[in-house]
Amino acid sequence: MKIIVLIVLIGAALARDEYFFAQLRDSEFGKTIIQTIQVQLLQEHPADTVVHLLKQMKDDLLNEQRAEDEDVQVALQSCQTASEQAAAVITVAKERKATSEDRLPLLQQEQNDKKQQLLDKQGEEQRNLDRISVLQEARNVQRNEYEQRRDELIGLISALQEAKQILSQGITSLKKTSFAELKSHHQNFLKYYPHKKGFHTMVNMLLEVLQDEGTQESAAQKVVKIIDTLVDSIFQVQKEEMKADDGRELDFQTQKERLVLANRRLEGSIAELNARYLVLGQKILEVKNDIATQDSVIQNKSTEKGDWDQTCNDTEKAHRQQTDSRNSQLEIIVECIDIFETRFDMETKSYIQRIRF
Repeated sequence: MKIIVLIVLIGAALARDEYFFAQLRDSEFGKTIIQTIQVQLLQEHPADTVVHLLKQMKDDLLNEQRAEDEDVQVALQSCQTASEQAAAVITVAKERKATSEDRLPLLQQEQNDKKQQLLDKQGEEQRNLDRISVLQEARNVQRNEYEQRRDELIGLISALQEAKQILSQGITSLKKTSFAELKSHHQNFLKYYPHKKGFHTMVNMLLEVLQDEGTQESAAQKVVKIIDTLVDSIFQVQKEEMKADDGRELDFQTQKERLVLANRRLEGSIAELNARYLVLGQKILEVKNDIATQDSVIQNKSTEKGDWDQTCNDTEKAHRQQTDSRNSQLEIIVECIDIFETRFDMETKSYIQRIRF
């Protein structure tokens, strides 16, 4: 009974080994193993020699695996380090971008404030210029009125002095010649100063006095004195009006100078505000450029990190596939070693030699 069982087991083992070698024909590595064994068997090498060769192939595969493990480890460490470096740059870039984004609205608000202050100062400066213009226009009107009044007073003085000269030609010939000249002079003066009614009334009264023959000489002397008094009074009026105009001029110049000084101070403030406004504009531009730069850095480094991560994944995947393939090859070699060490016989040898591809 035991012999039967043993024969059955040997037969089962032989069938399994033949199936194993038949399956090896389906892979390139399996074909290589079969061909290697066939060469050894063809040269009548003993099973120990085949086992030694198979173990050598096993050791070579294990050495290749160890070398590849080390190379892959170095490659993975390199790409992981590069990925971490890219991630660190991304972190710094995001922090800088966030800082710039927080700073930007503050700078923009400050610039808007400076712009409003600048507009306020410029408006104040323009209002002062407008006030100077109004003052200048009003002063021009005052000056024109004064000069017109001054010219009138000079005309009055000139007329009175001419009248005095006519009267001073001689009292005895007054009725014949001086009176006529004086009347003619009055008519001419009337043409130039038609609105001086009080003055003309006074002159008419003096002329009527002078026409009286009985009082003509004494009246003429009185008229000359009156003319002198009038001239003195007009000179006094002219002096007072000149003084008043000087006061108006001083007041005008004082107000104008005050506004001019105010504008000079405003010019300094405006220049300072404008300079600060321009500086803020430059800072805003720099911050915007920095935000754009950090965006670019984040985008580029994110792409770079993705590439390195993909490289790591591809390397790991390829290594796993290679390891699985090499493990399969090792299983084949180990099985072959087991066959040749434990149950290799002539039937197995004959079957292996008959295998064709």
